[in-house]
Amino acid sequence: CQDHKVEQAKQVVILGSPKLEICNYARDRNCDLLILGSHGRHGIKLLLGSTANGVLHDMPCDVLAVKLK
Repeated sequence: CQDHKVEQAKQVVILGSPKLEICNYARDRNCDLLILGSHGRHGIKLLLGSTANGVLHDMPCDVLAVKLK
């Protein structure tokens, strides 16, 4: 967070299946928006990885995928 000048960030570490734990965490907190990093590989099928794709389809709230470099 310091490298990106995000001073007021909250960091949480949860063990388990990434897709399930991200969805559970967001649902438990009634999130309005979930922002996920994506590798942004070429082609529509490779746009999102399996975790981002799974979260995208299972979340009741909006999901924003951000391309990572």
